[in-house]
Amino acid sequence: MNHISNSDAAWIAFAALAPVILYLLFSSYQARQRMSLHRAVIDKFSSAEDFAAFAQSPAGQKFITDLAASDSPARAVMGAIQKGIVLVLLGGGVGWVGATLESKAEVASIGILLLCAGIGILISAGISYRLSKSWGLIDKPTREDAEKSGK
Repeated sequence: MNHISNSDAAWIAFAALAPVILYLLFSSYQARQRMSLHRAVIDKFSSAEDFAAFAQSPAGQKFITDLAASDSPARAVMGAIQKGIVLVLLGGGVGWVGATLESKAEVASIGILLLCAGIGILISAGISYRLSKSWGLIDKPTREDAEKSGK
């Protein structure tokens, strides 16, 4: 069996963690940029009448729909679920790799931490979903809504 040294194990763990960290930083940067763009568009209007006229146009309606959708509880829950699944799978993979290495304790512990973080995010997403649903922030789609979105 091929054994990997501690320094090689550290590089493997870094290679597993770096994409996750970059993804989280990039998604946070994108959200900040989107909010900045929305704020800049709203600041361009000199009066409420100008904004109301813009809101009546097709472009304005699309802007308002995008603005409302970007902050929706359902979108936040879906984002948390996606991040949680990625962390669970990454943690399981790093833990599995750690079990096959000479220095399994170090790498396996990183895998367990990632796995626990992913499970925590999934639990948080589940709680957020239930609370949002009980508070009426997320409505259960009706059959008519499903038919409209399918057309």
